[in-house]
Amino acid sequence: MAGKFFNNEGGSMKCTRLISRGKASFCRALGKPYVPSLFELGEYCKTIDHRKCPFYLRGIICMNKDESNTRRASL
Repeated sequence: MAGKFFNNEGGSMKCTRLISRGKASFCRALGKPYVPSLFELGEYCKTIDHRKCPFYLRGIICMNKDESNTRRASL
């Protein structure tokens, strides 16, 4: 599994929103392409701490807002 990082138990630690293409990595947490900095890659994207990433969290909030608007519209 090239491009994945693992913890001591063998579980994946990489953010699922990170797309790696050759030497480039792209974040798709916000629904538009974003190239993370080296700091962001090391601090968030390639570790279990990806859940602390501001883009990851903002993407979850936006997704939840979209779902709640859809529910209201269908009621």
